Amino acid sequence: MLAETGARPDQWGHPMRRLAGDALIYARPLLMLAVALPITAYAVIQSLTWIGQPFPGFFVMENRVVPTVSGLAWPPDKAALFHSQVVAVGGIAMHSSAEVYRSVAEHREGTSMTYDFRRGGERLQRTIATQVFDGADYLQTYGILLLFGTTNLVIGLVVGFLQPRTRQARVFLLHTFAAGMYPITAVFLHHPAFHWLNKLCLLMEGLTPATFVHLALVFPVARRFVGRGRLVPALPYLLSAVLLALVFDGFYRDPPVLVALHAVYLYFAVALGLFLANMAWAFRSHRDPATRALIKAVLPGAALAATVQFIIFANNALSGRNLPLQFGLLTPIPYYLSIAYAIAKHDLFDIDRIVRQSFVYAVLSVVVVSVYAVTLMGASRWFPGLGGPQEALLGMVCVLLLALGLDPLRNAVQRGIDRAFYRTRLDYQATISRLSEVMTTLLDLREVVAQVTQVVTEAMHLESTGLYLREPSGSGVLWSRRADQSALRQSTAAELEPIIEVCERAPQEFAVARLVEGLTNPQQRASQRMLLADAGIQIVVPLMFRNRVVGLLALGPKRSGQPFTSGDIDLLRTLANQTAIAVQNARSYEALKVLTSELDAKVRERTDELRVSHAQLSDAYDELKSAQAQLVQSEKMASLGQLVAGVAHELNNPASFVHGSLANLEEYFSRFQTVIQAYERLPLAPAAAREIDAVRARVRLDYLREQMPDLLRICAEGSERINNIVDNLRTFARTEHGERRLTSIPDGIDASLRLLSDRVQRLGVTVLKDYAAVPATAAHTGHLNQVWMNVLANALDAIEGRRDPELRITVAVRDNRPAAGSWIEVAIGDNGVGIAAHHLPRIFEPFFTTKPIGRGTGLGLSIAYGAVKTYNGSITVNSEPERGTTVTVCLPVTRTSD
Repeated sequence: MLAETGARPDQWGHPMRRLAGDALIYARPLLMLAVALPITAYAVIQSLTWIGQPFPGFFVMENRVVPTVSGLAWPPDKAALFHSQVVAVGGIAMHSSAEVYRSVAEHREGTSMTYDFRRGGERLQRTIATQVFDGADYLQTYGILLLFGTTNLVIGLVVGFLQPRTRQARVFLLHTFAAGMYPITAVFLHHPAFHWLNKLCLLMEGLTPATFVHLALVFPVARRFVGRGRLVPALPYLLSAVLLALVFDGFYRDPPVLVALHAVYLYFAVALGLFLANMAWAFRSHRDPATRALIKAVLPGAALAATVQFIIFANNALSGRNLPLQFGLLTPIPYYLSIAYAIAKHDLFDIDRIVRQSFVYAVLSVVVVSVYAVTLMGASRWFPGLGGPQEALLGMVCVLLLALGLDPLRNAVQRGIDRAFYRTRLDYQATISRLSEVMTTLLDLREVVAQVTQVVTEAMHLESTGLYLREPSGSGVLWSRRADQSALRQSTAAELEPIIEVCERAPQEFAVARLVEGLTNPQQRASQRMLLADAGIQIVVPLMFRNRVVGLLALGPKRSGQPFTSGDIDLLRTLANQTAIAVQNARSYEALKVLTSELDAKVRERTDELRVSHAQLSDAYDELKSAQAQLVQSEKMASLGQLVAGVAHELNNPASFVHGSLANLEEYFSRFQTVIQAYERLPLAPAAAREIDAVRARVRLDYLREQMPDLLRICAEGSERINNIVDNLRTFARTEHGERRLTSIPDGIDASLRLLSDRVQRLGVTVLKDYAAVPATAAHTGHLNQVWMNVLANALDAIEGRRDPELRITVAVRDNRPAAGSWIEVAIGDNGVGIAAHHLPRIFEPFFTTKPIGRGTGLGLSIAYGAVKTYNGSITVNSEPERGTTVTVCLPVTRTSD
């Protein structure tokens, strides 16, 4: 972990407090953006007005002093003119820079004019031809100043917004603001009409070295005394304040006193030296590979940029004063980019690659330009009479030869840069590459682990290597090997599961500090940080198989103390993939061995079961045909509705008759019972009594009287069941014609989502809802829910297996429909596979589907279409292949049943 990460925000704090904190941390970059943007735009506009204007062949500041900003070819005597004051032009005394420019504007281009200068106690006179400020002059002066200034501002603001909480980012933002506004406002320093902006330029010029010293105190690592108080960081700003007071006091005197300005230049040079010295101290005092990786990647660019700027500022401060200041601003831009990248990005495995490529192209550009320049200079020297056409032809030949030799030249420069960045050849890359090829043939899990840990530890010269493998049961085993031990240790390590969860959210290689940050539980962060530190793990590379993390490759530090590079990470990523495949192969082979050992015993058992299976297969085939017939029958029930309704009606009449007759029959039987009981109480003659007893026995009257109530009750129950069945048939056949009730469409959609919640969670779908306040409408709730269920189920089918699946559900009221009244518009969109354009016209046809056999019947959208049309609504589908589908349903708002 190289850049500071700052304090982690309180995730459980008060929402308003967090909101206020977020607004405060972005206040600095927003304020600086608000200040810099209008000034920069105004500087660009005003600087462009100089093109085509006459000028003396040098710039003049408000106090008539010639600044150290000029072109390559003007002024002719830079050492004499820089920081000299214009006293007179053509013998006429000058009192302001406006008078100097005005006197030049009165003469034609090329007019030689005599200028009187003074610097200190010396006076000199020069005759200089009047020039016109053209586009080349603009690019050499204002173009460089504006390019450097705006680039600095953009770099600093990007870092300020990306890492607003870190001290490094805040100090870097302050430094780039001062270093950017200084050259931007320097445009106004040479313009006689912008006095207040001149002072702003001097202010930024005096503050920039203080911000450089402040940056040196916190980057690449903060000095310990910086965090103990604000006194130490305030000292460089106090020195700048003193120097600025002297600069403003002496700059506007007549004659001006520029000693303080030269002291500011010297302060620049000293600040650059302090910055380089701090990086050297950090490299020496910090042994961790992460810090050394940053310094190793940033130091070459810092040394190049700081050396060039140091020479120019020292030249302007002490002696010479013959180097234009703005040309030293070209070299720091890649250097600022590398610092910004180091502060803004946490895992710097690839920064060495970026810096190396930047140096390759920089060196390549220098080589190409040098060869071209030397060729033209040599031709003009060896062939003095060479004219313009010949020079152009020679240039074209040179460019052609450079184009032919560009690729070999680039390879040579690349090898040189690689040797400069790496003192040893990476021979272990070939070893690990061969290992990754061999591992695909290994079928023993322990052998795979042993090969990986041994070769990686020895080839990369690591102190330790660990391989954590998840078991199918959910637990895990950690295999580890140390450089000083040949034995392979095995232990359970369930506590590494939180790291697996972080890697599953972001399957990439991690430095340990960055990995711990991914844990949301503070207690887990503390425990995992301690666990990884005790194990000596610095880099974690996940083992991915079929988009799942099956294990971790945990690497300890290199014994040489060197950091891990982008080449190491690329190689380890490939090795991790091969290891994951080898582990799965080994596990599959172990499972196959177990199956093979049991195969002989099961063959006989399976042979006996084969006969039964054949019969079962026949039965299953018959059941499948029956199920298919039932499926077709169930999908065609809509067309059979009228038939079912007619049958229900015809059954209802006799069933009602039977039900009513049974009630009468029960009453009649009760009356017969009363009469019989009355007869039984009357006295009879013996002969009559014997005859009646015989008849009674023959017809089993007592049995009939006992069984009749039960028979009537059973018939009544059967009649009631017939009535219920008829009512159910009528309801089934006429579901769309029942009474409509006021229905909430959002509630129906949410109910359908709850039924599908298992699939939504299993697929990891993000559901985005945007429900407006819509009125309830008269409808059949179950009818509409069938529409939402079919559309949502189709959407889930479309996004299954997609990365970051998403459902978007919008419910709104639309008043601009063709018909009168309000309409409810429901849009259900997904980011799934989409529908081909030639399939769209057929999607509402019954039985049309693009799903595999067994996944769909082709009736879902057809049923939804018919249901929506029942309510005089509309349903449309918009889709783009591989970008998703949106189904829009429009329903009129009604309050009563149709």
